[in-house]
Amino acid sequence: MNNEPMMFEIKIDDFDFDILPIGIDKNLLEENPELRAKAVVLFYEHHLEDLGGDTNAETDGEFVKVYWTPKSKKDVDEAVELAVDLLTKGAYGHAEPLLNTLNKIYPDRPDILFNYGMMLSDQGKLDKSIDLLSKLTNIQPENANGWNALGIAHIRNEETDDALKCLKQSHSLDPENGHTLRNLGGLMAKEKPSEGLPYLGKAAQLLPENQEAQFGYALCLLENGKANEADAVFIKAIEIAPYSKLSELCRTHRTAIAQKTMRNDALGGLRIDAVMYCLSALEKFDELGPEKAMAITTEIALLGRGGLNINDTERIYTLKSLNGEFTGLQLVRYMYVGIKKIDPNQNAGIDLDQEYKTALDMFSRN
Repeated sequence: MNNEPMMFEIKIDDFDFDILPIGIDKNLLEENPELRAKAVVLFYEHHLEDLGGDTNAETDGEFVKVYWTPKSKKDVDEAVELAVDLLTKGAYGHAEPLLNTLNKIYPDRPDILFNYGMMLSDQGKLDKSIDLLSKLTNIQPENANGWNALGIAHIRNEETDDALKCLKQSHSLDPENGHTLRNLGGLMAKEKPSEGLPYLGKAAQLLPENQEAQFGYALCLLENGKANEADAVFIKAIEIAPYSKLSELCRTHRTAIAQKTMRNDALGGLRIDAVMYCLSALEKFDELGPEKAMAITTEIALLGRGGLNINDTERIYTLKSLNGEFTGLQLVRYMYVGIKKIDPNQNAGIDLDQEYKTALDMFSRN
């Protein structure tokens, strides 16, 4: 056991006060520099004293310096757990000085190498991350998570061949690791979508609540020409986190699938049913007036954020702003017409240009 004292420092202005306990007046801390510095000192003293060992923290200009002397291996284990807890909260700036110091004193501890290496990889400090994670896999060649983390760092460093070797090694050690399967499948799919598909499918099965795994599988299905299967997985991905950036991408892909399906089903490239729905919407909006048309269009757009199923003719939706029952496809067409009435040049998110133009000509003649 190394009882050498640890010293690390953090700049007070870089401290994320959101990680302090609920109830602390953060506005007061921002207004009072001395109180702000004291809060940082107390934060580290409190957490490190709970771990055991001897602790002392002091302010030094713009920095807080923390001195901590562990008395047992258990103290060091809990210090690593504290760093991991900070990483989980996204407080990388607070975890980094602690992990950096731990790594200098205990350069061969696998848990420190793994967490410090992953943190540096997430921050884009890839050369040092690869050095640490390579050392980890040399110390523990059977560590599947270590090989996976090293593979991710190589991907981020655009070293495809090295990444592939690492991820294949991780997969051989732990064939049921969903995260490795997702990373390996995604990398393979960039070159040959058909080769990446089984890995991504298994990852989606093992990680049913992981939106990235579902999105990657759906995208690969689409690239393999399996549009209907992809659409179902895109829906599943949206349901996991409806308002995330990935969900917006899922909706964009679902719209493209629907557009292609409509065009493929259309006679001579024009869907007569879409023409008639656009014409009906034009007549309804003309009857109700611009304010009501705006309310209907806005409500449909908001409803669409939760995912309108435009391929299921049995799924029925209702609106507060318009009486009746509608399929998802009907609502999308109403929304398209509403958007075009507000701004003819705006991208409505779905291609009904031919049908809308035909309906508009008919409406004008009437």
